[in-house]
Amino acid sequence: MNTIIKILTFLIIFLNICSAQNFFPLKVGNAYQIKNDWWWVGAGGTGESGTDYYSLKVIRDTVINGQLFFGLLSNYEYPPFGPGHLFRYDSLKQRFIIITSNDTSTRLAVDFNAPPDSHFISYITGSPIDFISRGISSQIVMGDTQLVYLMEDIELPRNSYKFAAEIGLVQYKFYHAYYPPGYAYSATHNSISAVIDSFIFNPLILRVDTLYPVEDRPVDTFPYLLTINYTASYKELIDSFYISVEHLRADTLIQTKHYDVDWWNPHLTLFLSGLQADDKVKLRATVTDTSIFHNVDHYPNTGWIAMNVLPPILSVEKGKLPLFYELSQNYPNPFNPITRIRYQIPEPALVTIKVYDVLGNEIETLTNEEMYAGSYEIDFDGSGLTSGIYYYRITAGNFSQTKKMILLK
Repeated sequence: MNTIIKILTFLIIFLNICSAQNFFPLKVGNAYQIKNDWWWVGAGGTGESGTDYYSLKVIRDTVINGQLFFGLLSNYEYPPFGPGHLFRYDSLKQRFIIITSNDTSTRLAVDFNAPPDSHFISYITGSPIDFISRGISSQIVMGDTQLVYLMEDIELPRNSYKFAAEIGLVQYKFYHAYYPPGYAYSATHNSISAVIDSFIFNPLILRVDTLYPVEDRPVDTFPYLLTINYTASYKELIDSFYISVEHLRADTLIQTKHYDVDWWNPHLTLFLSGLQADDKVKLRATVTDTSIFHNVDHYPNTGWIAMNVLPPILSVEKGKLPLFYELSQNYPNPFNPITRIRYQIPEPALVTIKVYDVLGNEIETLTNEEMYAGSYEIDFDGSGLTSGIYYYRITAGNFSQTKKMILLK
């Protein structure tokens, strides 16, 4: 008897906890960052797949018949809810109510109290659809355990909506098969971050870590390859990534340059015409994204990072060691059939230099041995190769760098 009482007490407490949750908080300013993975297939097995990122925001509120309704806006062509609908959350009945764009009647969008495996008609898309409730369970959402409610389309079970308590929509799945058979479209929308009542769930990280190498260097080592090390939760959301450069001589600004950086290949060749010894070069990296947070990051956070231009290497006293790792562009380039590759290392290291074709196949190992600190050069003979683009890569200690060369016969 005591056991039964304990079980009933637990169920009552659990149901009270569940019924007290808000499975879709509505407030102007609330926003979701959504990742949509999609694919489609057509006749003869043709098809395509991809990933889109978009936002879903609560943008306005309005009073209708004494009740407060909210409007949502998405910058995606096919959002989880049709355009123009208004919503409110009935906290007493634990229901999500909709006024569709077609009329002014209030209709049911979601019944969060619907028992598991029970049916209800939902107008969440603007049209009546028979859904089945899968009830409430505990799941990991955005890194934390949350109470989650799931509902599925009766006719198309792969179509579903998932809501997390105190967060809102966390997943929307859509699948549709077309006639004739073989045509289909599928999309899975997952909320990857959200701002709910000013609280941030699963923030998106965007940060420029370093510019390498930025240090005093001889004038004849320009141009050189600059690497921008950065961190981003979702690199595809980056919309601007650039380096600002100022070239100064005796505190007089000689020129400014702007280099755009590709997020998928964050390297650029830093070239400044007319550069002279004793000049100064100042750099600053900036990256922004299109997320709901409108992230912006600079490196350095304030000011600039500066480097002094030194006299040429040839004028440096004999025996002075290099200050940094460097892999120079081969010369000549294009070449036929021999080209020379120069490199330098500031400390003893195992140096490996290999040549690859455009498919990543290894063509030849030019060197693979322990080297003392210093400057070196090595020749590559492409007599046995066809014309085309090749790559050469150096690995020395923790340093690695790749450059492109062109064999033209």
